Amino acid sequence: MATFYDKIHLSISLNHNYLYNCIVYLTSLLNNKNKSTFYMIHVLIDNSIKKESKIKINKIIKKFGEHHVELKYYNLEGDFKGATTKLFPLSTYYRISLPSILPYIDKNIYTDIDVINLADLTEMYNIEFKEKMYFCASLDYNFMINEIKQFGINITKYINSGILLINLKKIRKDGIEKKIREFISKYELPFADQTAINAVCNNNIQILSYKYGLFAKDTYTELVNLNANQDKIYRFNESELKSAYNEPVFFHYFDWTKPFFKNNCTAYFSRVYWWYYAKMSGFYKNILDFYNFTITEIEQLIKQIPEDGGILRRNYKKLT
Repeated sequence: MATFYDKIHLSISLNHNYLYNCIVYLTSLLNNKNKSTFYMIHVLIDNSIKKESKIKINKIIKKFGEHHVELKYYNLEGDFKGATTKLFPLSTYYRISLPSILPYIDKNIYTDIDVINLADLTEMYNIEFKEKMYFCASLDYNFMINEIKQFGINITKYINSGILLINLKKIRKDGIEKKIREFISKYELPFADQTAINAVCNNNIQILSYKYGLFAKDTYTELVNLNANQDKIYRFNESELKSAYNEPVFFHYFDWTKPFFKNNCTAYFSRVYWWYYAKMSGFYKNILDFYNFTITEIEQLIKQIPEDGGILRRNYKKLT
């Protein structure tokens, strides 16, 4: 049995509307970890998560955990009351509380649950923080910098907060959680916690390879364009881009790229992975019903997937 300090500490935020997202994500997470890796998963919830939801989640842990997974819930109902929630649920802010919720843990991998994991996370967890760094994350679109300028803050990079390696120890030491909370309470935030993290901590964010946050819609050409539009000091070379595209650790189904959106689910090649793990989860019929899909529709969707030459060609497993 791994000791407390041997475990890789992961966290997610969850409310009832995203239960099946969570189930699909956990299925991918546990199926792609090494057998010897021990995941401690910290789940940040509100009152909408009832016993029935926990039973479903625990079935995934029992089915795929292989005795190397633990899970713990933290109810944050009422925290961040008054924060901007026009586009995002209040639970999206819960990750900001992790330094105080996990006072004896030095680092943590936080992920949104609109992602699919495709590799063991030991390598990511073992990334060393450079001096003065609070977060490690992958870059988002460069034009998002304009979102922060409205607060009178000049930045040269903008990261996506959906997947973070968090330096909990350093954040606690420097009182950064309080500063982010103050920013959240002061302003109307277009992209919730992501806006606050970029505004408050931008000079203290370490850039990760795109493999740790590959957007689900990205073809290789789109990834090249995303990279080319970054400030030159943050650009990756061609070899690094090809490696990131061919060996992604996460697919991030952000915004309109959700594979369970009826009107958009056929738009991006990576949707196949989400539905593959949906079927593997043991809750396939529940997921189909929840998102109003039929089995025939999903099978037809799978047949339309192009071979794009990257990870899809090499790793796609047919749904049978």
